[in-house]
Amino acid sequence: MVTEFCFVFLEMFNKKSSMIKKESFVSLIFILSMVFISTGFIPDKASGQAVSVEVESGAVWFSRNDVRIPNDGGTKFDMINLIGIDAEAYFRLRLQAQFGDRHTIRLLYAPIQKQGMGFFSDPVTFENSIFEEIIPVNGTYVFNTYRLTYRYTFYERGRWALGAGAAALVRDAKVELVQRDMRETNTDVGFVPLLHFNANYRLYSDLAVVFDAESLAGVQGRATDASLHFDYRVSRNLRFLLGYRVLEGGADVEDVYNFSWINFGSIGLRLIL
Repeated sequence: MVTEFCFVFLEMFNKKSSMIKKESFVSLIFILSMVFISTGFIPDKASGQAVSVEVESGAVWFSRNDVRIPNDGGTKFDMINLIGIDAEAYFRLRLQAQFGDRHTIRLLYAPIQKQGMGFFSDPVTFENSIFEEIIPVNGTYVFNTYRLTYRYTFYERGRWALGAGAAALVRDAKVELVQRDMRETNTDVGFVPLLHFNANYRLYSDLAVVFDAESLAGVQGRATDASLHFDYRVSRNLRFLLGYRVLEGGADVEDVYNFSWINFGSIGLRLIL
């Protein structure tokens, strides 16, 4: 049954982005949760299994955000000139289920939206319009991701625990420019497969350093979401997280050129249910 839903997942998000609404993603996560319940996949503490909910927040800021839409005929410009480099608050929500000592499945919702106003030094062709220099331009950049990850812990000895797996990422992206009465918007919803790696080094009984990454690169683009953080056990059911995360990558295809580097100063709590 789970396999059938995975095929539905891939088919759904390879269709045209304009036909997909944000409610579809919420529905998908709900459906996957129901699959776990109906097939008895929800862990049981009595059998050495656990479910946890993690909330991550902090500050997010951009180091790079180059855009050219369309890739053939558009003008390359730096989106940071519009949205700025100042840090803003963000949040991520993760649901994780661990089965025994080896298997972990997690669902992630990670929205990003940054808005601002700036100027172009030269005329910019974006979508079907030309945006003039000097005149103020309002810019909006959205990059929301929804992710399903599986990890297998293949090594656990002494202070070290190492795991690897794969992730299915769905991006819901938007670039919008507004100048006077002119508005142009490019939206893109697509599926991206990623490889996953996790390394956990226990400093002492209640404190660990964790490196967690999901990444893949190809001819048409790349994507990396990696974090290095401290994991401190406050109590039996609560953990405190503190660290740095980077989201880097983009696409160089016929319709879109967009590469960005996004930084996160993160703080989080994980509640083990």
